[in-house]
Amino acid sequence: MGRVEEPSELSTAEKDYHPLRRLIPELKPFRGLMILCVVLTVAQSAFGFLPPFVLGDIVNRLQRGEGVNTGFYLLIIVGLSGSQALLGYGLSITMATLGQSFLIRIRDRMLGHMQSLPLAYFEKNQTGKLVSNVINDASTVQNLITSNLTTMVGDIVQLFIVIIVLFTINPIMALLSLSIAPLYIFNFRRFFKPLQVTSDDIRAKRDTMFGQMQEKLTGIQTVKSFGQERWEARSFMSTTRELMGLNVRQGALGGGLWTVADALCGLATGMVLFYGGNQCLQGKMQAGTLVMFLIYAVNYVYGPIVRFLVILDPIARAEAALNRIFRTLNTFNLVKDAPNALPMPQIVGEVNFDNVWFEYEPGQPVLKGINFKVKQGQMVALVGFSGSGKTTLASLLLRHYDPTSGEISVDGIDLKETQLLSYRSQVGVVAQESILFNTTIRENIRYGRLDATDYDVEKAAKAANIHEAILTFPDGYDTKIGEDGIKLSVGEKQRMAIARALLADPKILILDEATSSLDSQTEALLQAALDNLMKDRTSFVIAHRLSTIVKADMIVVMEKGIVTEQGTHAELLETDGLYARLYREQFRVALQAAS
Repeated sequence: MGRVEEPSELSTAEKDYHPLRRLIPELKPFRGLMILCVVLTVAQSAFGFLPPFVLGDIVNRLQRGEGVNTGFYLLIIVGLSGSQALLGYGLSITMATLGQSFLIRIRDRMLGHMQSLPLAYFEKNQTGKLVSNVINDASTVQNLITSNLTTMVGDIVQLFIVIIVLFTINPIMALLSLSIAPLYIFNFRRFFKPLQVTSDDIRAKRDTMFGQMQEKLTGIQTVKSFGQERWEARSFMSTTRELMGLNVRQGALGGGLWTVADALCGLATGMVLFYGGNQCLQGKMQAGTLVMFLIYAVNYVYGPIVRFLVILDPIARAEAALNRIFRTLNTFNLVKDAPNALPMPQIVGEVNFDNVWFEYEPGQPVLKGINFKVKQGQMVALVGFSGSGKTTLASLLLRHYDPTSGEISVDGIDLKETQLLSYRSQVGVVAQESILFNTTIRENIRYGRLDATDYDVEKAAKAANIHEAILTFPDGYDTKIGEDGIKLSVGEKQRMAIARALLADPKILILDEATSSLDSQTEALLQAALDNLMKDRTSFVIAHRLSTIVKADMIVVMEKGIVTEQGTHAELLETDGLYARLYREQFRVALQAAS
């Protein structure tokens, strides 16, 4: 049937390496800041090494009955503490700069990449989850970098040095201090997997909650219209309670982990005190040396071990977040500029569908051998039952997808050979439910052409028959319309969308059920605006209300992905096919309604 196999419009490149390993190239632009963070961390730790030594020396001198120059020691301690504080301040600024720089870069990459993906990606992924992917996942990785990785590097250096110091002071006590390390690891391995699973469950449940909130708040009019506020509140509370249960479980697991860890730390401290105390009583060790050893052991051995165990949970969370981030970045759109693609010249408006086949899923074609030609400036109506392929045909013309086989050409140029942006900038769409943004009326209309002047905006509004309505708002064109234009009627939304399209001045226009569900007076205003919009443009109109397309230059009737009829209104009535039956049915219903 003339069809060739092509890969899906949405593909994911599989990577064979660990997400944390893939993070390394992402951090290369910030290696200077990372090195500075590590240097400052190590330097801060080095200054922290000296006070215990000073304190131990003081205690030993006092034990031996020697005099202590308190002013000198005070000056040393204050100087060391001040230096450590200054290094900490510099480290905080450096880490904040590193974290925010990384966050801006990764979010910019993710959002830019998402916007390059086809509609299929957004049809398969809940909006709330995508928002969470950009906001929460990126923040999770940022926290790992700024709060954990640099600290871990510093702790590793610090632990290496302090172990040497402890063995220099007393090898037996050093071994006693380190004897708990295997138990620490065993304890953590016991709790880590359940903690990781619970963290993943919390993330999944949180994504679900975000998705539900986004959907229900976006559709608040529907919720209120059907009086389902209480049901939605109960549904949300059910999800929230499930999330609470998971968080409580996580807290219990974490509490168990650190209770055992603290007990082990206390056990090691007790063993060191028992052995070291006996050594002091026997005169084999000075009390100051024992104090110094304990401070080093508790703060510089147990502390880094605890922090290292603590970091494993954020690492696991960041690993899951990185998997989601790279899954997004690995997803690519096959509808993209070919290597030799050229900018689309100024469109005249001749469109040709040549044996076009298309399938969303392999082996399930939704368009089958579509053939028809459209001349410059013609109005083409696409008619058929729901699911017949009308909207898919419009999506192919917009090049949201590429045909599985066959060719769609504009002015004799195959759309696959043109640059997407240069082509789409000359194509306009007015959908059944036009999307408006939570900003002013003026900025919503100007979205069609960002460099348009206020005069251009108002001229487009007048042509769209919305100017007078805009002036009735308190702030006129500067009125904020709320999310998705919640302050506007359906007709006002549609006419604003038409004004936006007029401002963009497209050469090819697609109207998808633009006049559905409107009263007769609003439809008359809208139809007049549409007539202005379609003038001298090649237009494709998807409409169930056949009265709006009787003047079309060509009517294309579709059934199950096939063009079954093609011609003018009069010609199709004569053939007495599907179009004639649909028209008579709508005419009969209209007559019955009128009577």
